[in-house]
Amino acid sequence: MNTSGAPIAVRSLEQAAAWRVRLTESPDLYRADFGAWLDEHPDNERAWRAVQDPWMLLGEQATSPGIVRLRRAALVHAHSAMRSNWLRAKLRRPPVRLAVAAVVVLAFAAGALWWQLRPQVYRTGPGEQRSVRLADGSRVMLDASSEVTVRYTAAARQLALIRGQARFDVAHNPLRPFTVTADGRKVVATGTAFDVNLIGSELQVTLLKGHVVILPAGASVRPFVPVGVPGVSPRLVDVAVTGIPPDWQRIALDPGEQLVLAGHAPPRVSRVNVRRVTAWQRGQLVFRNETLAKVLTRIDRYIPEPIVAGDAHTAQMRISGVYQEGDAGGFVSTIVNYLPVQARELGDGRVVLTYRPLPAGPAPLAQR
Repeated sequence: MNTSGAPIAVRSLEQAAAWRVRLTESPDLYRADFGAWLDEHPDNERAWRAVQDPWMLLGEQATSPGIVRLRRAALVHAHSAMRSNWLRAKLRRPPVRLAVAAVVVLAFAAGALWWQLRPQVYRTGPGEQRSVRLADGSRVMLDASSEVTVRYTAAARQLALIRGQARFDVAHNPLRPFTVTADGRKVVATGTAFDVNLIGSELQVTLLKGHVVILPAGASVRPFVPVGVPGVSPRLVDVAVTGIPPDWQRIALDPGEQLVLAGHAPPRVSRVNVRRVTAWQRGQLVFRNETLAKVLTRIDRYIPEPIVAGDAHTAQMRISGVYQEGDAGGFVSTIVNYLPVQARELGDGRVVLTYRPLPAGPAPLAQR
């Protein structure tokens, strides 16, 4: 597709389509001449991209129902074009006429298909939360400073958490697996509710209800329906998974369990307080014996300018408590009062917390 904004000459598009056909049939025979054609004029390279990019998309989606329909429509259009006087005057060889017409129609039809299948992006800014109802009835609630992409196809519902935190309430559809990819992992569900949180280099997946499986992001997932198995209902659908490394074990969670993945540390699964995990949906942040560095990463989602730890000692201090989202002043005041730190605001609006040594106590009384 043309992304430069300027129109591409029709003649260049026709030539690009013809080159696409030639290179498909005999790539070695035409490669040198094709390179010379590309160098003839800047429009030629733009025209080639306009044809080649959708062509590649067609290859990736070759078996999708939409592509099959597009191919049929393109061939019908090409046969109609062959019968037109205009095309007979422009192109003299009937096989080339048919091929060029088909390629041009397929290219731009595939471009339209790409536009329809492009991922939708949902974002929130600092302090903003957003609830999105998806086409299948599923719902995604985004925390502040978060981003989720959504791509739906006939066979799958594919989402990705790019940053921040989100809750996913999945509409039940066992024949169309619902996956959320985050930090190199894929959470697979068919109908359930779970929370995914990216905090720095740490990934947290908390199951609220239902059932989920965590896999590597590269795993391929498709529905698996047991057919003809005595005593097994066809409604009991699992997912068939391929592409898992030999050393990887799928991780399944029960409601109330949380998976934590941090760097190269082994995966940790533990039971958690679900109400505390979802407190952000009620405007609260709940911390329990967590490092100040980790707490500040969460706090920064809700404020326009960050609060940072100015030294390693301050970053590793641990705190607990319940804080209101977006109340930076109240948070800083509490930290300064309860921890040996001092706050300093910089000219760019950032607040720096640094270690403040405690005053020395009174000298011990001399023993008599």
